Amino acid sequence: MAKGDRNLGWPGFFRAFTVLCAIMLLLAQEGQGGVAVGSGPWQILSVYEGLTSWTVPALFMLWGMFALEEGKPRLASSMLGLALPAFCLLVFWGALYAVAAHLLGGGALSWSGVWAALVSAAKGNTYHHLWVLYPLIGLYLVHPVIHRFTSSASRGEVRYFLILCFLFASLLPLWSAYHPNSLLAAQLERLRVHLVLGWVGCYVAGWYLRHYTIGRVPEFILYLLGILGMVFTLMGNTLFGGGRELWYLYTSPNVVLTALALCVLFRYVLGISEERSRRRSVYELGSYAFGIYLFHQLWVLVFRWFGFSVLDFSPVISVPFFALVFFLLSIPFAWLVSLIPGVGTKLT
Repeated sequence: MAKGDRNLGWPGFFRAFTVLCAIMLLLAQEGQGGVAVGSGPWQILSVYEGLTSWTVPALFMLWGMFALEEGKPRLASSMLGLALPAFCLLVFWGALYAVAAHLLGGGALSWSGVWAALVSAAKGNTYHHLWVLYPLIGLYLVHPVIHRFTSSASRGEVRYFLILCFLFASLLPLWSAYHPNSLLAAQLERLRVHLVLGWVGCYVAGWYLRHYTIGRVPEFILYLLGILGMVFTLMGNTLFGGGRELWYLYTSPNVVLTALALCVLFRYVLGISEERSRRRSVYELGSYAFGIYLFHQLWVLVFRWFGFSVLDFSPVISVPFFALVFFLLSIPFAWLVSLIPGVGTKLT
């Protein structure tokens, strides 16, 4: 058992790849709104959505991976170093998107308009891809408690906690969807084990997979479960029914298992290089990755203003093509924002 993995190469690589795929997810979801349900393009976009839905739990794994491994458990450090910056991040980017949409729509820039955009963002009126910041702020609010637990708990206790999270937040809700009137579904509703619901399991799981070294057998079991998870995401409705939305839920067990398997794959297979300069380069790209995620929708707005759309040609090509274009175009701007004195790193 090796504790405290300090190799920053593979987490940076995984973070960059996750953000690229998250951009594909958003493009596929947005594109589905512009085509007829059940049509050929819709089916292709739906497949892309299924292939990339794992990115949402993976983002929370990455946040936990860094915050719990490198952060501090003190209350002041959590509030001032995590929760407050995350809220300011939400307000800043929410206001920026409101102003950008206003300008691209032919409006004029004014201080009163900027202030109104900031107030509106603070009240919760933000751009759609920023929704992940709300549960992240919630996790940061309880971060001191989670950090105390992970820093003092035994490996077995952490495993027990993760099993409870997977059981109550992923597996049992899927069972209840198929058997809403069963005794188990009724007991699940009565127990109300809120401590292990939501994204806390992914938050702790990301830290666990970075902090501890797992054996070969668990590694390959996770790969197998990840492959099965992807198959169930794409074909679960066809094989078992229940509706496409049920299998595409970000907290569904198939989606979460795919995210876990990919995290393990990046640590033990795709991120084992010992070359320092390569590690440093990948880590630096990863450090800007979330800034790229935050920024890329500005390029979507600009391209839309010029008349370009993901539906301009076949979605088979357009989704990965535009995702890569937006990712690459956003890198220098995420880097520039990170250079703002005092606050740059907090905004990306």
